Amino acid sequence: MTLVGPGGIGKTRLAVAAARQIAVEDGAWLVDLAEIGSPGDVPRAVAGTLEIKEGAGRTLTASIVTALRTRRTLLVLDNCEHVVDGAAALAQAVAEGCPGAQVLATSREGLGLGHGHERLVPVPPLDPAGAGADLFSERAAAVAPTFDPRASRPTVEQICRRLDGVPLAIELAAAWTASLTPAELLDRLDDQLRLLVGGRRTAAARHRTLRATIAWSYDLLSPSEQVLLQRLSVLAGPFDRAAAEAVAGAAAGQGTPHRSAAAAVDTGDVLHALVQRSMVVAEAGRFGQRFRLLETMRQFAAERLAPTGDSGLVAGRHARWCIDRVTELHRLLTGPAEVEGVARLDELWPNLRAALAAAATTGDRRLMHGLVRPVVAEVAFRNRSEIGDWVERLLAITPPEDRELVVFGLAWAAQRYKLSHDPAAYQRLVDRYGEPDHPLVRHARAAVTGDYAALADCAPAALAERRRRGEHDLAEQLDLDVGAALLFCGRSADGDARIAALAERYRRQGPPTLLSWAPMLLGYSASVQGRHEHAGRLLDEAVGVEVPEHTHSPSQAIRARAVFRRGDRPRAFRLLGGYVEDLLDTGNMQGICAASVEFVNMVAALDRLPDAACLLRYLDTTGLLDAAFWSTQVAAARDRAAAAIRTAPDRDQPAGHRLDDRRALEYMRRVLDELERPRVNSTVIGA
Repeated sequence: MTLVGPGGIGKTRLAVAAARQIAVEDGAWLVDLAEIGSPGDVPRAVAGTLEIKEGAGRTLTASIVTALRTRRTLLVLDNCEHVVDGAAALAQAVAEGCPGAQVLATSREGLGLGHGHERLVPVPPLDPAGAGADLFSERAAAVAPTFDPRASRPTVEQICRRLDGVPLAIELAAAWTASLTPAELLDRLDDQLRLLVGGRRTAAARHRTLRATIAWSYDLLSPSEQVLLQRLSVLAGPFDRAAAEAVAGAAAGQGTPHRSAAAAVDTGDVLHALVQRSMVVAEAGRFGQRFRLLETMRQFAAERLAPTGDSGLVAGRHARWCIDRVTELHRLLTGPAEVEGVARLDELWPNLRAALAAAATTGDRRLMHGLVRPVVAEVAFRNRSEIGDWVERLLAITPPEDRELVVFGLAWAAQRYKLSHDPAAYQRLVDRYGEPDHPLVRHARAAVTGDYAALADCAPAALAERRRRGEHDLAEQLDLDVGAALLFCGRSADGDARIAALAERYRRQGPPTLLSWAPMLLGYSASVQGRHEHAGRLLDEAVGVEVPEHTHSPSQAIRARAVFRRGDRPRAFRLLGGYVEDLLDTGNMQGICAASVEFVNMVAALDRLPDAACLLRYLDTTGLLDAAFWSTQVAAARDRAAAAIRTAPDRDQPAGHRLDDRRALEYMRRVLDELERPRVNSTVIGA
């Protein structure tokens, strides 16, 4: 269903209200497309909101469809008009491939879906004598204590009628009752609308009405208020006062009284005035008050900024502010305050995306690198695959002779192909840009292919290169990778010693993600060596660390192991099933090792040996069990399931097909659901 109508008619508000009323088992998700710049970015915006990653051999749209295929959910695509082709393609794919998913879109025009997939619902204006007048009176009373709604009602109704019942236009007009009586406001407004709007009251005419109302309200602003509004148009999503001050700055040009007047005012006072005029929205944020421009207002302000000749300078200020912010956040992300850093990065994301898009458009690879470098490790730590997009866009504008940036791009683009177990895609990238003989690129290739021996061999040179570059934060992550590679190669004494030293350092200085990963690796290593009590203590420590949301971690699988051993099997199935679901959603195929080990041991303990055999055969085909680190953890289950491994066919698999990563996860999810079902049924029957 697409809610259609002109800007300011209330489509977003109606869509959000509807989403809150619609009962869907797996929830409703709001994706604001106003923050993206091109139709091709729609799948990334949707995937980012739903925490879905691109699967090996799949497009991002196909990955979204795969993730939503078994869900009953509502997807709200807001502000589709400037990316209508991309929104239409995504909505069409979901409509055709996801029987349990529904899409609610808002746009100034229909998406144009075929095969009867789209229902258009025009959003009507407010009744001037009813809801429109009520909205005006409510807004006017908030800014003008002397406003008398009863005495002013006839005039207010005339104002709302002249404004075609467009909610945003009504709110803009009502904001001026602080300085104009309703009668004065009607006179001035009527003159402006008569000049700019005429003809039948259609959706197009209502759009002209809104534009005329914005223009009228803008003309009433002081010069400094106009200049600030123009410059705020460069900001995407929510922003704070510091951001407003950064992009407003001193006057961009010289020699005109208009600009010099704007430079002299206090940005805070002017920003407050714009909020009072309903030109800027103020709202509570996690870290204090935040502001934003409605998309209609932002577009209008950007149009007014362009003729001033200051667009480039203001965009430059925005980019510098973004660099300052990511540099600040880098200190949080690499220390004990990592949780706060991730939350603040979430808030910055729309502006960071906009700054990177602008830098890519102008071909400024140094600026792109400056924006990405402080947060690049997030692609490995959390569900930030969009960073991989940015790194590959950087590669696309980097000449081959700029070896440093080519190495940076190839090393960090590798991270998402490592997570998705997709070495073929990484090879295509390398073929496109060449493969410098460099320790960081050699290390990246070994990581993507899962060659632990090569990782252990090339890691010291890669680590030394990180230190040489002064990239000590990235070296910390690489140092832990060295320890993990040693463990996976069977060099447990060397790996344990290295990781134990790192764990002590992380306990002192963070970040929590590495503090969680280090004892987790040590716990698995102790388990392999038969020191189960020590392993339990280490794994409990790892699970107890508070890490940021969306951090890649097998904590849930480890919790499932502990709960299963304590005898609470239904909860163990639920925990492990939740972890498997997360892996499917995020495309984190690297986490399949931990999930498979826990699954195999659980089902073998329940004498469901064919299920254990099915997963063990899958693990054999992947080469994951070539490492004693993993094979030892399922050795007992393998012995019990030996006969089933030899004789039973792959359950529920078509002839000639073997489980791949995704099918293996789906298989585990299906079995875990079956195991939990008796508990659910008995609960229902008992009720």
